[in-house]
Formats: sequence, C-alpha cells, structure tokens
Amino acid sequence: MFTTAPSRSIASTSLSPRWNTPSHAGLTSKTGRTVKWDQLRDNDKVTNVVASEPDEVSVVIVRDAAAMIISAGEEITQVLGWLPDEFVGHPSTDFVHPEDQPTAVAAWFEMIDRPGETRTWQGRYRTSDGAWKWVECVNVSMLEDPVNPIVMTTMRHVAVDQVNVAEELRARKQLLSRLSDAMPIGMFQIDANRTVTFTNERLHTILGHSASATIDAKFSTIDEDDRSHLESALDAVLANDAVDDVELRFSRTSGERSLEERVCVLSMRPLTDEAGDVTGAVGCVSDITAQVLLRRQLEVRANTDELTSCLNRVRTLEVLTEELENQENTPGGTAVIFIDLCGFKTVNDQFGHATGDQVLRVAGSRLQSAIRPYDRVGRFGGDEFLIVCPRVETAAMSLEIAKRITASLTQPVHGTSNVVELRASVGVSWSSAITDADTLVAQADHAMYESKRNGSSSVMLFTPTDRNI
Repeated sequence: MFTTAPSRSIASTSLSPRWNTPSHAGLTSKTGRTVKWDQLRDNDKVTNVVASEPDEVSVVIVRDAAAMIISAGEEITQVLGWLPDEFVGHPSTDFVHPEDQPTAVAAWFEMIDRPGETRTWQGRYRTSDGAWKWVECVNVSMLEDPVNPIVMTTMRHVAVDQVNVAEELRARKQLLSRLSDAMPIGMFQIDANRTVTFTNERLHTILGHSASATIDAKFSTIDEDDRSHLESALDAVLANDAVDDVELRFSRTSGERSLEERVCVLSMRPLTDEAGDVTGAVGCVSDITAQVLLRRQLEVRANTDELTSCLNRVRTLEVLTEELENQENTPGGTAVIFIDLCGFKTVNDQFGHATGDQVLRVAGSRLQSAIRPYDRVGRFGGDEFLIVCPRVETAAMSLEIAKRITASLTQPVHGTSNVVELRASVGVSWSSAITDADTLVAQADHAMYESKRNGSSSVMLFTPTDRNI
C-alpha cells in the first residue's frame, strides 16, 4: 500500500479539469473517475474539514483506499509548489519525509478504521524545490461510500510555533531511538497489559528473537526452569516495584540446530501516570554469558584437580563437610573411601613421569565412571584419591561399594609402549552419627594402612575396635 519516497523528481501527470474552487461541478481524477463536489459539500462529515481560517491557505486532496492521490486543488502550488498534475497519480509516501512515514502510515490505518471521524496528522512533505515543509493533514475516511469511496484531506501549513514543538519532539524521539540502539544492552517498554510498545535492535540480537507483540512472546526462548522468575519479575514491576538483576537463561535456536545457552540479567522499572497508577514498565536485558562462562571456568579451576579432573583436596573436604552437616536430612550414613595407588613411585622411576601422569588420569576416570550419581571423587594427594559417598545405609554396604569401585580401578593401564598393572590399597570408614570430616577421613586413612599391611588390592573397613585415631 505504501512505498518509500524515491530520490528522483516526481514525474508530471495530466489532470483535466483542475479543481480550483467549490464552484466546479466535479473533479476528474487520472483514472477518469469524477468526484462530485456537491456530494462532498453536502456531506456533514467533511464540513469541518474543508473549512479553514480566512488567512490560511489550504488545499483539498482526495485519495483512494491505497493512499493514491487521485485529485488535488490548485492551492497545492501555494502550499508545496507542485502543480496539481505533478501531484496526482502518486502514493502519499512519495512526498512524505522518510522519518515521518511510520507515523503517517499509522495515522492512515487509524483513520480508515474509523469512517467519518476527523483525524489529524502532522509531518514533513517534499516541496517542488526538494525542500521539506511541515504541514497538517486533516483526514476523513469516506471509503464506506459505495458510490465514491474516497479519503478526503485538507492540507495546510503548520504554524512556526507548532513546527518548533514538533521538531523538538521529533529530535528527542530520534535522540532516544539512536541512543537506545547504541547501547550495549537490550531495551524494551511494555504497557500494563504486557504489550510491547518499544524495543531496540540489541534486544532482538540478545534474545535471538524478532519483534513480538507481547513480552511473553518476546521472551519465549527462556529456559522453562526460569519462566517462573520472569513471571514474578513482571508481576512485581507492574505492581510498582523495582526489579534488579534477575538472572535468566535463554536457548537460541536456528532451524533444527540448537545454539548455545545465553545467560542474561533483567532489570525493570515501573512507569506511572500523574495519579501514580502503573501504566507499564521499561526494562533492560544484559547478556552476561561470557562473564558466566568465565566464572564457571574459575570455579572449575578453584575446585578441580587439573590432571585428573577430579575434585581437589580442598573441595573434597568441603563436600564431605557439607554432607555431614546435612546428615540428619539424608537417609543412612556417610562413607569415605580412601584409595592409595600401590607402587606408583616405581612407575614414575621405571617409565617416566608422563606415564605416571597417564596412570593418574586413567585412575581418576575409572573412579568417576564407577561411582553412583551423588558420590564425589577427589584427588587427595599425589597418588591418593578420596571418595565421598552419602546415603549409605550400613557400614557393610559401604564396604561393598568400595569393593565394586576398586574392582573397576585395578585393571592394567595400556600405554604407548608398556602395560602398567594398577593396584591399590583401600580403606573405608562409615558413620550415621554427627561427626566431623577430619575424623572420618582419619578413620578411612587408618583402614587404608591396614589394607597395605594385609596386601595390595585389599579393602579394609574401619571399625570401632580399631585403635584410636
């Protein structure tokens, strides 16, 4: 229906006869259709439209349903400099300033949806010398008329003070629009019904989602586990509360290929009217995926043994302490399995440290593959591993778990040019009572040394009859 204004000059078209005054019997368009002046004059809907103040120059323009100009009075020359036959036969947007076209299109649709009602729009029209002039267009839709379905427009110059106000508003609107697009965050505005009234381009990039009518649709790629957090934030801001730093995860997709998860932070502020009632909200979305990934990497480095990918000693003891503190809330007791690789110094001396590192990596991998989902494996020392096993019902069951894990561990390790027999001494401690991590580890360590004395690859359970630790 609407086209973008071309850079070329407007070509001339023929119009005969021209509409000079209301005394003409009719107005003939380029298509040959005659618009009877008497019909327009007698129509109450346009009485106020065609009237203008005595000292003002105004021109009557007639358009069809597609906004094509089908007639214009000779006053168009005084208003914009065009001859009528240079104006006719073009869509209105051929003359409207590109920056004003969105409001012109919106005003057009609003006008044709309300037949008979007067609608006013202000904007810039191209003059015959290529300049831009501010005009006011008062429009009435008579498209429901079965004989002459037209839109009638009265155009006049806008007063200087009105132009200044309009220019100021336009400049402010452009400033806010350009500023929001330059920001490194996504920005949006919603009304009280959660309808999206504004977004910047950055928001679309962050969410991987095109413009949507509602905030729920705009945020439709949110992780299901975080949807309740978004709902709570929206309820809060529309209840006139500020919302800060709500972390949300989004899954962006492209066709059938799933892309990486994005992590964002949402903040919002309510908008209110003069009475203090909430009319909507503004919000911003920051993509913190890179920061979250860095944070996770730092956490892994701080908690993980670099060689084996098992927990390090400090984190292993922290996990054990956490489990013991929650002992009352978990079934059974907590077991600790202390594993010492036998003859590891000989492996380093005979085959080199590269082979020794490979043995440690294989041992860590086998242990992590053999444990239950809620057990945790840590590298406790050079060739020592510690496994924390919560939810173990009895001491006897902890012994069985240790034997099963050890069986998966003590298989030969095949290197590039050698085979290393992997053996281990294993000690187990278990408690269902409130105790501390150091005590349970010391008991498992004591049982491990009992295993060494009894022979490699044996598993020993610490019992209260053992000597004090």
